[in-house]
Amino acid sequence: MDEENEEPIDSIPVENEINPLTEIDMDIDMPSTSEDYSLTTLQSVIPVSVTEEDSGSDDEQTVVKRTKEEVQDLTNKYLTGELTFSEYAAQYGENVYEEAYEEDEPEKKQEQETSAEANDFEQNLAEIKESSSTKKRPKIRSRQRNNLPPVLKGLMGEANLRYVHGEHELAIKLCFEIIRQFPWASQPFETLASLYDEKGDTEKSLQISLLAAHLNPRASKHLWINLAERSEDRGDLKQAITCYGKAIRADSKDFELHMKQAILYERTDDKKSALKRYSKLLQCVGPQHGEKLVEIAKMLAHRYHEGNDLPKAKEALKTLFEKCPNLVTIELVNFMLEILISLKDFETSIETLVKFCNLQATFDKTEDSKFRLLTCSEPENMVVDIFAKLVIIVIHSQAFHLFDHFLTKVKTMNPEEAGDFYFDVAEALIAEKRFKDAMELLTPLTQSTNFNLPAIWLRMAECLKALDRIEDSIKAYLIVVDKAPQLLGARLAVSELLISLGRRDKALEVLTQDEDSEVLNTALLYERCLLLQKMPDKKEQFLVVANLFLSRHFVHIAAKEDITALTTSKAERKKSMIKENKNFQKSFSQGEELKGEFSQTFNEPASEDEWQLFWSVCEVCLEIGNYSTLQRLAFSAQGSPKFSKYSNQIDLLCLSACYYNSDAYFGYNMVRAQVMKNMDCKRSWNLFNMMILRADDSRHNRFLMRLLIRNPHHRALTTLHANNCLVAGTYKYALSDYTAVYQKENSAMMAFLIGVTLCQMACQKFSAKKHSLVTQSVAYFWKYKELRGREGLQESHFNIARAFHQLGLLPSAIHHYKKALEAKSKFIDDNAEHLNLQREAAFNLHLIYLSSGTRDVARMYLEKYIVI
Repeated sequence: MDEENEEPIDSIPVENEINPLTEIDMDIDMPSTSEDYSLTTLQSVIPVSVTEEDSGSDDEQTVVKRTKEEVQDLTNKYLTGELTFSEYAAQYGENVYEEAYEEDEPEKKQEQETSAEANDFEQNLAEIKESSSTKKRPKIRSRQRNNLPPVLKGLMGEANLRYVHGEHELAIKLCFEIIRQFPWASQPFETLASLYDEKGDTEKSLQISLLAAHLNPRASKHLWINLAERSEDRGDLKQAITCYGKAIRADSKDFELHMKQAILYERTDDKKSALKRYSKLLQCVGPQHGEKLVEIAKMLAHRYHEGNDLPKAKEALKTLFEKCPNLVTIELVNFMLEILISLKDFETSIETLVKFCNLQATFDKTEDSKFRLLTCSEPENMVVDIFAKLVIIVIHSQAFHLFDHFLTKVKTMNPEEAGDFYFDVAEALIAEKRFKDAMELLTPLTQSTNFNLPAIWLRMAECLKALDRIEDSIKAYLIVVDKAPQLLGARLAVSELLISLGRRDKALEVLTQDEDSEVLNTALLYERCLLLQKMPDKKEQFLVVANLFLSRHFVHIAAKEDITALTTSKAERKKSMIKENKNFQKSFSQGEELKGEFSQTFNEPASEDEWQLFWSVCEVCLEIGNYSTLQRLAFSAQGSPKFSKYSNQIDLLCLSACYYNSDAYFGYNMVRAQVMKNMDCKRSWNLFNMMILRADDSRHNRFLMRLLIRNPHHRALTTLHANNCLVAGTYKYALSDYTAVYQKENSAMMAFLIGVTLCQMACQKFSAKKHSLVTQSVAYFWKYKELRGREGLQESHFNIARAFHQLGLLPSAIHHYKKALEAKSKFIDDNAEHLNLQREAAFNLHLIYLSSGTRDVARMYLEKYIVI
C-alpha cells in the first residue's frame, strides 16, 4: 500500500454485530497495474464443475460458471443459514477441488472433459491472442485463483496479527472485507473459524470451517474426516455424508471411509445410496479385507434378493467368489445357487458346483447357444441342500437322461425328514411338465405326518388336473379349500372344474365367503357374481352379491340430500359435495346396510369388466321390475372413481331409472342437465317431455321461460313454451309460438297443434268469429292429414274426427271415425298393440250413436271392436 493513502487500522469502528460480506468503510487503494486484482478484473466468470453427488460420483460432470457476485451471494446465504453446506457445495461447484487432484488422476480428468470446456478453452485462447497483440499479461492458472492477491495478503496478515493480539472483532471485520473483495480464498475463512471457536461459538466455527475446507484445494483427508465427525456429533448426518464424500475423493482406497459413509446413508433411510456405496466399496476393496468383504457381499446379496433385483445380487456374490474364494462357505454357495436357478443361469450354477463342491460334470452348448449337461457325478458327502439344488438344475437343464439316478437317490430319503427336498424337486418337475414324476414325490408327502399341508395338496391337484384326472383333482382341491380357505387360486380352480362338470351349485358353495367373519376377496366375489349371472333362477341372489361387490367403490346413499348432491350438474361441485356430506358413510335408507371388509388383491377385475357386470345388474333389475334398486345403484355409481370415464352413460342410466321408478323430482334434475348440455339433441328434448309428463309440479315452466329468453329462436323451446300456454288456456300466445315454428318447420305435428289451438279458441264461450276459427282449424287439420301421408291415415282421420266431435259436427265426426276404422297399414298391423286406434274410434262412435238413441248400432261397434 502507498503510505499516503494508508489509513490507520485502529480507526476502523468495531460493531457488535457483523453482517457478512457487507462493505466496510475502508480507504484502501488497490494498485492499478497489469496485475490488478480489483473487482472489475475479477468480474470474469470462473468455470466450476458441479458433480452429481458430493460423495464422489464417477458420472460425467457439467461445467457451470459463477461470477464474483454469485459466489458472494451463495456465501452470504450460507453464512446466514439459508443454505446448508451440502446445498452450498452443490450450487457453488467443485472446480477448484477437482483441479487439486488432476495430477493424481490424469486419466479421469481426460474422461471428464466436455464440449463446454473445449469451447471455453477456444474462447480463452482467442482472448489471449487478442490481448497479446496490445499488451502482454501474465497467465493466471486456475488453481491459483484461490490464492490471495498481494494487496489482500497484507490485509490478511493484519487480520491474523489483530487475532493474535486479541482484537477479535476487528480481525473478524478485516476477514469479511477480504471475503467481500475476493470470495474464493480459504485463508480468511480459516481465520474466522479459529476466531469463532475461541469465542465459544462452535456452531458457527464448524460452518465456516466447512467453507474454508471447501475453498481449499489442498484440504487433507483428515481435515474432512474431522469435519464429518463434528457434523455427526451435532446430528447433521447429511452434512457428515458430504464431508466423508470429499474425504473419499482425497483417498478413494480408504475402506473405513466408505463404510462410514454407507452407514450414515442407512441412518438417513437413504437405502438406495447406501447400497450404491456398498457396491462401490465391494468393487474397489481388495482381498486384504476378506472378512469385511464377505460381510458386505452377504448383506448386499440379501438386500438385492429381498428387492427382487437378482442380477445385482448375483454380481455381489460373484465379486466375493472371485476375490476371496478361500472364504466361500457352503451357505454362500447355496444362496448363490438359489439366485442362479431363479435367473435360469444353469451354466454358472454347474461351474460354481464344480469349483466349490467337487462336482464332476461335463457340458457343452447347442447350436442355438443353449446349455446342455452331458454327465454329472456328485460326491458322496454332498450337503442335502446343495444336492437338492443340483437335482433342480438337472431338471431345468432337461438332462432327463441323468434324472433316473437322482430320482432313485431322492426316494431313498425319509419324506418325514426331507419333505422340503421332495417338494422343491416336485415343483421343478411340474415346471417342466413332468407331472407323473412329480406325483411320485408328492404322494408320499400327502401320506406323511409333517408335510400333509395345503401347499402339497395344491400341487397334487394341479398334477391330477394336468393328467386329466378331474374327479381326483376336485377332491384334492376341496382338501386344500378345507385346510386353507384363504387360498384364492384353489377356490377358483375347483369352481372352474365343477362348472365344467355342470355342478354349479357346488361351485357356488366353494366360492361363497362369510361376510361377517371373513375378509372378502374381490376376485373371488367377482367370480361368484359371474357364476350367479349364468343361473337364471338366482337373479335375486345375483343382485345381492353384485351389489356387495360394487359397494367397494360406490357411494352409499343414506338420505335425499345425498342424491341431490349427486344430481349436481358440475362434476367439481359434485365431488366437493360428496366429500362434505358425512352421510355417505351410511347405508341407503330403503336398503340393508352392506357388510364386509375387502382385501386388495393383485388380480382384481379391470374397470371395464366391472362396468360390464354393473350393466348386467341394471338389466336384471329392469327384467324383474326392481326399479328402486336400479335407481339406487345408478346414483351410487355416480360417486365411483372407477367409473369416472363412464359418467355420461351413468347420467343417462340415472335418468332412465328415475323414469321407470316414477321419480320425477330427481329425474327432472337429471334431464334438465342433459338438455343444458345438448340443446340441439332431439332425444334430449324427448326425454325432457317424457319426464315432465310424470312430474307433479311445474318447475319446468320457469326453466323453459328463462332458457327461452337466452335462446329466443330455439324450435324445441318455443314449442314447449307453446304447449304450456295451450295447457294454461292462453291460446293466443300458444298460436303465436306454434305459427312461428310452423313457418320454419312445415311439419305435420305443428299443423296439428295449430289446428287444435284454433279449435280450442272456437270452443270458447265468448270468442268472436267462431266460423272463421273453425274454418281455419279444419284447413290446418287437412294440411296435417296431407303431411302425415298414407301411413298416418288412421291417426289423422281419428284426430280430425275428435275435432269435429268436440265442435258438435257429429255427421263429419262419424264419417272420419269410420275412415279410421277402415284404414289399413302394414306398419300399424306389425305394431298393433301400440299404434292401432280402432278400439278408440269404435268407442267414440258408440258414444255418438248412444247419445242419438240408436243403441243397436252402438252395441254393434262395441261387440265388433272392443270385446276382449
